[in-house]
Amino acid sequence: MTRKPVDMSALSNAFQMPVEEDSAPVNVLAGALGKRSGGSKKKGELEEAPHLLAVREAVEGLRNGAITAEEFDEALSKVHLQISELLELFDLGQVRRELAKADEENRQLAERTREGLQGVEQGLVRLMNYLESQEIEDLEEGLAQVEASYLDLDRTQDDALLLVEEDDDEDEEDE
Repeated sequence: MTRKPVDMSALSNAFQMPVEEDSAPVNVLAGALGKRSGGSKKKGELEEAPHLLAVREAVEGLRNGAITAEEFDEALSKVHLQISELLELFDLGQVRRELAKADEENRQLAERTREGLQGVEQGLVRLMNYLESQEIEDLEEGLAQVEASYLDLDRTQDDALLLVEEDDDEDEEDE
């Protein structure tokens, strides 16, 4: 049985669209989607995710005094803006229509992606709370939540890539 997959290119393109005219494409899921090498999808390493690295560097910089509270706020605000823009994509008509046509497995992957992005956003809010509270728990728990959410996003992308590979294999068998 051939299932109707979500048009992942629409979602992938949306996830990689620049939010600002002078910004680089968003790369939330730790690597570019859709790069082909030897017939299989490839993705970058989680540890190289630019937004995750920016959050870690900001937290470390604040801890060791290398950056000011204002620089910390600015760094986290840039990441938060990108995450917020990605979350807004789920409300776009085209994305909603694609998800409505999708099978349950694809809808679950999309929902896991949304939940992962929401987790990142909540972790960022917790980190920002540190500026007012000065409670080290806000810094530690906020960073832990951001890291855990990125790990969830990475696993979701792995599952999505496996699904694409399975569909590609089925298509090759049908030929």
